[in-house]
Amino acid sequence: MIKIFKDAFKVSYNNIIIATPLLLFMLILNVYLIVSKDAVKALPSAILFFLTLFLMVSAFLAGWFYMVKVAVEHYKNSGIDAVKDSETSFSLMREFPVGIAEHIKSFLGFTVLYFIVADFAFVSVYYIGLKLIGGIGISLSQFVSATEAPVAMQAFIQSLTKAQLLKINYWYLLIVCSAQIFALLTMFWPIELMYFTKNPVLAFFKSVSRIFTHPKSILLFIFINLLNCVLMLFNYVAMFNPIAYFVMTLVFFYFIVYVFVLLFLYYEEKIKSNSDSSADGDGQE
Repeated sequence: MIKIFKDAFKVSYNNIIIATPLLLFMLILNVYLIVSKDAVKALPSAILFFLTLFLMVSAFLAGWFYMVKVAVEHYKNSGIDAVKDSETSFSLMREFPVGIAEHIKSFLGFTVLYFIVADFAFVSVYYIGLKLIGGIGISLSQFVSATEAPVAMQAFIQSLTKAQLLKINYWYLLIVCSAQIFALLTMFWPIELMYFTKNPVLAFFKSVSRIFTHPKSILLFIFINLLNCVLMLFNYVAMFNPIAYFVMTLVFFYFIVYVFVLLFLYYEEKIKSNSDSSADGDGQE
């Protein structure tokens, strides 16, 4: 397991160009959201807005995940040194449109299905929370108004009773735990589309089954979360210094690249290789 962590660092460091499409996509996405902020007021414009958004996200995911896959496969199949790897990593940019052409249909289905599954999970958790915890006794508009300024939030918290504060903590714990479980169960979902099947439904169920058949993946998930917590702590401290905050933003993008390289490497070495070995064993029998 430790070797995978080290290899993931080497691959992501030598192929940092993988972060370029991610940076460009986030920039384009932010511009699109700002320009289209008034489009959702009319139904036809809203439909066009969400269709375009789904297409943008799907195309990016198809091309970007394919880049990560190619980088990992190149590292595993090549015996060349780190310097040469760094030089040849620029060729990865040519793989981005190849990935879009090959996987766009799969990731269109994935994006839509992910939204549906996430929405269903959110609604389910909401009703479970109502049954187990109960309502807090405040409206959504009150909560939104309280988040507009620190002073308003402080006054809002002071106006709550101890029972309400306790319920808020319970709701927060329920939402965080549910989000973590959902993230764990879908951790390998896009990777399955690259290796196992182009059917997003089958890939979803296969992703869930991987967690139970490979329980060590839970340790991997915990490790990623610990790294994320450390990064968030440094990011909070850096908020008070513009230069430090800019540096931490770049580190955050590198962290995203590292995480997915790590997931692909783990899948290649611990899941795909075991599945191939099992298939070979069944064939020999």
